[in-house]
Amino acid sequence: MLDGLFLAPAVTAIGEALASARVDGAVGVVGHAALVRALAAGGGRPTVVAIDLSARAAKKLAGKKLAEVEPRSLAALVAVDVAKADAWQDRLAAWSAVVRDGGAIVLLDRGRVMAASQRALCAGLCELEQRHAGRAVVTSGLVTHL
Repeated sequence: MLDGLFLAPAVTAIGEALASARVDGAVGVVGHAALVRALAAGGGRPTVVAIDLSARAAKKLAGKKLAEVEPRSLAALVAVDVAKADAWQDRLAAWSAVVRDGGAIVLLDRGRVMAASQRALCAGLCELEQRHAGRAVVTSGLVTHL
């Protein structure tokens, strides 16, 4: 989804979302190796954990499977293309389980502003924010474990 040209504005918007949520721990990035590298390269960022990388990307970059991540151990999680995903409810529920209470989930999608916010709300995220980075939209919300 992200070309090199569009990566920098998206990383900036994701950084703003993480700062707004006051993220102070490890950040998981699901399935996008270039985004993992770009977020890790940003000086002063917290630890970035690659999650569910493709087999090709896993050869070059150390990562974990989602099942290997301890429940409520991440301060935030970043995912790409949730607005197009078929099993988005299951994915968001699994991602929320590994993010601590008050942590953030940040969704990066191209276009589909309404779908991204609707899915974040249906997943139980609160204090939603949206930022635009060109044609991409960054939707972030806080996780609450009741």
